[in-house]
Amino acid sequence: MKLLVLHGPNLNLLGVREGTSGGRLSDLDAALNERAEELGLELKVVQSNHEGVLLDTLAAEREAVDGILINPAGLFASYPLKEALEAVGLPAIEVLLKPPARESVVGEACVLQVHGTHGGFEPYLQALETFASGVFTPEPAGPKKSRSASKPAPAKSLGRGKEEPSAPTLSLVKSSPAKSLARAAEAGGSTKTLGRKAAASKEAAPEARSGKTLGRGSRSLTPAADLLTRAVVRRKISDRLSGKMTPAELAAWARTQWQAVQRGAPAESGHRELLEESLQGLTLSTLPASRLSDEQLVDMLTRLDE
Repeated sequence: MKLLVLHGPNLNLLGVREGTSGGRLSDLDAALNERAEELGLELKVVQSNHEGVLLDTLAAEREAVDGILINPAGLFASYPLKEALEAVGLPAIEVLLKPPARESVVGEACVLQVHGTHGGFEPYLQALETFASGVFTPEPAGPKKSRSASKPAPAKSLGRGKEEPSAPTLSLVKSSPAKSLARAAEAGGSTKTLGRKAAASKEAAPEARSGKTLGRGSRSLTPAADLLTRAVVRRKISDRLSGKMTPAELAAWARTQWQAVQRGAPAESGHRELLEESLQGLTLSTLPASRLSDEQLVDMLTRLDE
């Protein structure tokens, strides 16, 4: 998997004012490259103080990458960047070293938002791990065209200074025109609001329907046995809450189902989007920053029953 990493305005000055080593943009890029190499990812990193350069890069690289990691910095309220991410149609994660002063517009076009608290690099590394988990890959990776890659530089530090960065805050952003991962939910500790999926949605496959009677004594055709319904997902969540399934087993099942739906497998009529949201939320549920509590699972059960 190849990712495009976009650093926004003034990140070239990261750590300069402090005058200390270990927290500059070059250190961040080194940490990113080291972790990417460990995870089997390839990165193309671009930093610019100009909105137009970021827009042009998104357009130019859209066919060459599989996902986007973007820190818009001061451009977090940029509608052009939001529209570009939507037009490109790739899964994107917004990373901010600290929470924005206002709600991020760019984040509305992203699958996830990961916000740091003290300027450490951990949010970036968490975003890489999320991509590496394969949650945004609907099909097993096949042969890919050759891409050149430079040898990553060794990382000297994962954060600013010597202190280990505190855990980042994950937000799965509230959805707008495209499909979302899930809806707003909150648990003690880090804040989680589930939201839009930036990857281009595929056309829904024709829903399974009852067949006509073919003749005397013949049976009517029944819906496909593999039809995904809200009842099926509710049953799996209930099994998890009752201890019949482990969190890892539920996540693995959800990922398999989500991949099938992305490839056009039949889903309950009128509820395909809700099912995709729920499955993707369950798939992410075992990742450290997006783990779902029992209360959130109960909330998901309620929404699936509406």
